[in-house]
Amino acid sequence: MTSPAEFQRRFQRTDEQNTTDFQKQMDAHRAKAEQVRQNAQQQIDRIGQRQELTLEAKRSAAARVYKPARATTQQLLEQHVDMVRQHKQALARKAFGSDNAADPMTAMARRQARQQAAGIQDHHEATEAIRNAQFDGDTHLARAIAAKAFENGWHDVVDTWNADGSNNAYMQPLIELMQMPDTDNLQWRMETAMQYAPPLPGVLEGMKDHEITRAAEEGPEVA
Repeated sequence: MTSPAEFQRRFQRTDEQNTTDFQKQMDAHRAKAEQVRQNAQQQIDRIGQRQELTLEAKRSAAARVYKPARATTQQLLEQHVDMVRQHKQALARKAFGSDNAADPMTAMARRQARQQAAGIQDHHEATEAIRNAQFDGDTHLARAIAAKAFENGWHDVVDTWNADGSNNAYMQPLIELMQMPDTDNLQWRMETAMQYAPPLPGVLEGMKDHEITRAAEEGPEVA
């Protein structure tokens, strides 16, 4: 299937044009987490520099900063995952979904096309079906078959659907969709979590989570 780089070359899109509004939105979202981390680190650094505080007092004060910062960044992380999921759904709708039909007949044609495409069993059947649909001028069925092909990884069938460039408008969100991460992938989730989580303060190293919680809730108050 057309690669993101080939798509950019073919349609003469600049790097700035390839930076979607969603990417900018996610950059702004990550910046919020970074600000939370920086603020927490600055407070914890100041706590560590106070010579008059005992180790217990420093731990208590650091825990009171670290715990809410971690809770906030965890919430931002969950929002990040939800935003990615929602954007992927939006891209799929743009590429293959049915927009609000202008009339009942169009809505019915789209439903019938999806039902017919759902019965396709293999790559060769999809290739033949999409060519026949395009020959007959049945754009609804061709688009539904392309959606089925994409879901099954039959990318050359999708390329057949857009061989004449008539579906470039649908290919753009599809290419972006291909570049989006799998939000259920464990490695992606771990790497993303690391981008959000504030680092454990040195004064709290070696402490278990329940010990940090107790230090924040029961430790000595620090002015």
